[in-house]
Amino acid sequence: MSHRSWSSLAALLSRTVAFALILGCDSATDGDTQQPPDTLQNPPPNVVVEADVVASGLDTVWELAWGPDGMIWMTERGGRISRVNPQSGAVSVVGTVAVSEVGEGGLLGLTFHPDFSTQPWVYVAHTYQGGSRNRVIRMRYDGTSLGAPEVLLADIPGSSVHNGSRLAIGPDRFLYVTTGDASDASIAQNRDAVAGKILRLTLDGQPAPGNPFGSRTYSFGHRNPQGLAFAPNGSLYITEHGPADNDEVNRIEAGRNYGWPDVHGRCDGDIGMGEMSFCTANNVAEPMAMWTPTIAPAGLIYYDAPLIPQFRRSLIFATLKDATLYRLALSADGRSVQSTEKLFVHTFGRLRAVLVAPDGSIYIGTSNRDGRGTPMPTDDRIIRLRPR
Repeated sequence: MSHRSWSSLAALLSRTVAFALILGCDSATDGDTQQPPDTLQNPPPNVVVEADVVASGLDTVWELAWGPDGMIWMTERGGRISRVNPQSGAVSVVGTVAVSEVGEGGLLGLTFHPDFSTQPWVYVAHTYQGGSRNRVIRMRYDGTSLGAPEVLLADIPGSSVHNGSRLAIGPDRFLYVTTGDASDASIAQNRDAVAGKILRLTLDGQPAPGNPFGSRTYSFGHRNPQGLAFAPNGSLYITEHGPADNDEVNRIEAGRNYGWPDVHGRCDGDIGMGEMSFCTANNVAEPMAMWTPTIAPAGLIYYDAPLIPQFRRSLIFATLKDATLYRLALSADGRSVQSTEKLFVHTFGRLRAVLVAPDGSIYIGTSNRDGRGTPMPTDDRIIRLRPR
């Protein structure tokens, strides 16, 4: 396609999506088992948000992270790590990782050393050994390319599904890692196993001081946590896939049990009376929000930028199955959901990654080439959302 033709297509897409944001949002989510009322007082003025395509022709975008160099860093599940210029859309490959792209496995989460200017380490999670294992590695960036991988944590159980693998550096300067149950539900309740957990590591992969069980485990009882985000006050939130019911958003507390597989969603007995007795005996933490039918929530951000005032104090996350961007407006203390909004409903296909830039723009990455979507000729794409 010529540059002129592509520019015309992008302009058309931008106009169409702005219209979709105004008319395609729902304040109630069909099929939710929990639907918080809209109790926001004196809501901020709305601005019209439009979308434009930053980069296209990608293959299963898994992670987007704003780099200390002002570039978007991206992982594609097949093994490429790239820097993307947010202004021009130019994509520069800076490294590849030998991965096992089996089912949902491959090259997954990415984050940066908090002192990147003097310690230019890039942290990555990926699947290996035929899809049966996951590990966390780091690679040093020399300003042009990434060096050889250094393994920080290996032998995390893996599978064709339920690999978790989102990474984030917390305000405490420790590395947080989500791990799935790797298709073995019982492992999530084993506090000594590293699967089905939120892990908290030092920057060289050791158990972080102060962890609740003296191991790498920070919380347990997780099925497949796919999104991970910190609020400015240090609160940690995740998105998590349920089975055929009860996808969840959880606020993570150190040492807490989040119930899987004995609890689905709330402690309400919806899978039998044993659910409530398990909750009582194990001090299970209940989700902030949940969805049945499932929506497959993925990448997650906390948004509090003034650029889009109506989005402030919200969790925003991508969904794969529902192909929609969700916004959860939070209470002042961040412990409850005040309202739920669906944005860009079925506009771009499957969404896996979401990023907030320093200027408040939001970037989303599509996942239509992951084997479960219907790719457009330009997929996969990075799309920017910002006021008109």
